Amino acid sequence: MGAARDARGCRAGHCRGMASIIVLLELEPSTEVLDAGEVDVGARVRWVHAAPGDPDVPGDPGPRTFCGLDTLPLEQERYRPSGPGEPWYPPQHRSRRCGDCDAALRSS
Repeated sequence: MGAARDARGCRAGHCRGMASIIVLLELEPSTEVLDAGEVDVGARVRWVHAAPGDPDVPGDPGPRTFCGLDTLPLEQERYRPSGPGEPWYPPQHRSRRCGDCDAALRSS
C-alpha cells in the first residue's frame, strides 16, 4: 500500500502533474555595482517559491505565489519536475524552499 496523496498527486512535498506550478526565486541582491545590460551573477537565492501558472499566458506565473508574494520581482526558475515523485522545487535548493508555499501545495 502506497503513501497517501492529495488531489494533485503530491506526497509529502513531492508532486506530479505540476505543469501549472511555476517555480520562482527570491534573490538577495549582490553588492556589486552593475553597468546597464549586465546580469547580476552575484545574486544568491534567498527563498524558492511556487506560484500557480497564469491561465491566460502558459509558462508565466499568476500574480501571487502560494504564500502571497507578488511574483513580479521574483526570478523565474527553469526547473520543472521530471516525473512522478519529484519535488516541486529544485533539489539543490531544498533548504531554501518557502515553507508557506510548500504547506499550501501540500494542503491543496
